[in-house]
Amino acid sequence: MKPRVPLLPLPDEPLDLPEGLAAEERLKAAIVSVFDHVNLHAMAWPAKDLDGKLVAPPAEHVLHELAHIYELVDEERLMASPQLGDVCIDSELPKCDLCGRDARYDAIVEMNGTKGGAFLCGDHYSEHGSGTLGASGDTYLMLTSEVPDWVRDDCNRLLAAQGREPMF
Repeated sequence: MKPRVPLLPLPDEPLDLPEGLAAEERLKAAIVSVFDHVNLHAMAWPAKDLDGKLVAPPAEHVLHELAHIYELVDEERLMASPQLGDVCIDSELPKCDLCGRDARYDAIVEMNGTKGGAFLCGDHYSEHGSGTLGASGDTYLMLTSEVPDWVRDDCNRLLAAQGREPMF
């Protein structure tokens, strides 16, 4: 079975470049336009479902993140489809900075008039987090053991095609 394309596509919109630019200036304008486009369309993923329950980002986002971490595709494709920042995969969870339970979120919070990063359990994220993952600076923390089987299989097939050892 052929692995899926591990990166999420960028929105398909034409570049709006000024007319009459020489080749080098046109290339520079295209690069600036692409970076602006990426920043404008930075992925923001809701941390809650329609019922208000906290949920992990979709498996496609996990695959996208792993594609970046393990360079599962060429550098040019990685640069053209930047990391989303809505999920982080690790072998263990940190503890919530407020209560000591397992944290599921690395979030930007404001407390006592000061903004900073904090590891938060679900309850404290519901109270202090933005409710948006990715572009907000908030990240869902996922255990390696929670990576869906199809994502594991696709990652391992892509690594094998590169002559590299499997990650799972």
